[in-house]
Amino acid sequence: MYEVALEILNILENKGYNSYIVGGFVRDKLLNINSSDIDIITSAKPYEICNIFNKDIIDNYGSIKLLYKNFKFDITTFRKEDKYINNRWPKKVKYINNLKKDLKRRDFTINTICIDKNGKYIDLLNGINDLRNKVIVPVGNSKKKLKDDSLRILRAIRFATIYDFKLDKKLEKSIEYNKKYLDNLSTDRIKKELNLIFNSNNCSYGINLINKFNIFDILKIKHNSNIIITYNYISMWAQLIYPDNYNFSTKESKMINQIKSIIKEGYIDEYILYKYDINCLIEASKILKINKDINNEYNSLKIHKNEDIYISYDDIKKLSLNVDIKEIYIDLQKQILYNRLSNKKENIINYITNKYKVGDKIE
Repeated sequence: MYEVALEILNILENKGYNSYIVGGFVRDKLLNINSSDIDIITSAKPYEICNIFNKDIIDNYGSIKLLYKNFKFDITTFRKEDKYINNRWPKKVKYINNLKKDLKRRDFTINTICIDKNGKYIDLLNGINDLRNKVIVPVGNSKKKLKDDSLRILRAIRFATIYDFKLDKKLEKSIEYNKKYLDNLSTDRIKKELNLIFNSNNCSYGINLINKFNIFDILKIKHNSNIIITYNYISMWAQLIYPDNYNFSTKESKMINQIKSIIKEGYIDEYILYKYDINCLIEASKILKINKDINNEYNSLKIHKNEDIYISYDDIKKLSLNVDIKEIYIDLQKQILYNRLSNKKENIINYITNKYKVGDKIE
């Protein structure tokens, strides 16, 4: 992908437009981290880029989504941004022909390093030095930078967490001063940043930074003081209390609710292993500090689903009992899993007919 990106730079340069790879890919390349997300900036206007590559896909902010040789690239024209709206979006942008001015609108110095068409690093704002010193430094006036776009507060913490970097002292003061503007962010953007922090192997550092600035309070998120670091965003969210406007997918919500239910149970036995998703059980065991080989114990269960019980729904129905068959199945699951009942049809029928009579209910 990198070689293809250099090819795009050369195409643009040959047409007379200054062009560079910039941002996360360059940062990660210097840190010897693999990345497959390449952003390109250029002096070419959006319509000029479209003409060169025969494309007409432009987003709301004038960036081109280019599919070239089966790779996707974002190509953005050098620009200067006007005043910001709601501490997030620039009111308008003005296209310019100056690389340094374009870089000055960006968030942190480590994201301003460029690569030219020859693969040479271009570092106009001291980003490489900040990478070496492992520090997150904002570009320009840190207070203004964070007030313009409050998402940069969470991005700063995310970068510090993932790369194990320190926050610049001025940046820390600016976070404290501007954290109130986090309330203007959409919960989708907040969730995306927190997910990346929660998934990091350095998550505890990120949580410490969040707590240091009392950011959870601003985001209306509550948690116990003894939150357990799991390195999995799903089980981290399962330990939090958050407003209803935090949107989770159906799958995420199901897993979070299952983990919460297991935590509430406080233990994991044969029936709990049977009842819940294996991945939720593994995550919940971390939170409960249960030292079990969950996979092995799950595989050792006598049954894993109703179909494993040697009696069918129709067979139970023929017994003409005035008891909900679903309740009978739950009872059978427990009896078999706890080794109180042999999983044989004859034994199961005897158990059911002896325990349940017309009008009986399960206790």
